[in-house]
Amino acid sequence: MSETSQGPGWWLASDGRWYPPELWAGPPALGHPPVGPPPAATPSAPQNGALSGPPSPAHYPPDRCRHQGADPAKTNVLAVASLVCSILGFFILTAVIGVILGFVARSQIRNSRGTQRGDGLAVAGIIVGFCWLALFVVQIIVAAAHSNGGSDTVGPQALAGLAAELLHLT
Repeated sequence: MSETSQGPGWWLASDGRWYPPELWAGPPALGHPPVGPPPAATPSAPQNGALSGPPSPAHYPPDRCRHQGADPAKTNVLAVASLVCSILGFFILTAVIGVILGFVARSQIRNSRGTQRGDGLAVAGIIVGFCWLALFVVQIIVAAAHSNGGSDTVGPQALAGLAAELLHLT
């Protein structure tokens, strides 16, 4: 124990003193460990009442917990709304709203500097919303092919004719 570092491996404890590497007990545990008296001194410890090292991590008071001061990141509400609207996308309008909310939520999350989370929810809302919109477009194409075919069923000829028309347009 010293007021200044004595070389490589020495570490600064919370009491402001430097300790040798052999006394390192590891980082303090996360959470709120029990607070109690420090463990009994080891036989090699000085008998003059000096502390032989910092208290073990189990004896750090709750105000020394590393995570206590930081608020956990909050989930972006628009990301959740995006996914919910996109899941209800069979109403088409909600799929469009879900996609828009997803992009807005991703922008807000990126600009929050770590205070918001939910990027995965926003991406899922965008993907599900686009899937519903793609399904709607396919439904329109099939309905158009069905009305042009003149029969009550959509057959391979109608779909092949529609594909041929699409290829000629490009």
